[in-house]
Amino acid sequence: MRKVTIRFQDVATELAQINALRDDVMERAFIMLEQRHDTLAAMLVQSLGDRQRAVRWMCRHQNAFDGRTAYELLADGEADTVWDEIALLSDAPVSARINAVRMAY
Repeated sequence: MRKVTIRFQDVATELAQINALRDDVMERAFIMLEQRHDTLAAMLVQSLGDRQRAVRWMCRHQNAFDGRTAYELLADGEADTVWDEIALLSDAPVSARINAVRMAY
């Protein structure tokens, strides 16, 4: 049997490609959110302090959503639950919101 050699440069290159694809999908999803739920998207950006944090938040599995993402809730017709969580984010002090986002990444 032939020994397979793993080249870490190949692994690093493939991971970079996967991450670039993931970032692209996340961005396109948020653009769609801005088109279909513009008020929700705007409120999320305002609550989190910047658009990139909002893009990531929408894709993150949330404990408050029983491990689902906000997109999954929207797909299931549970926009009110997403709004409720955004309202909680809005009520938190800015420093607490920023720290919560940082801890997730």
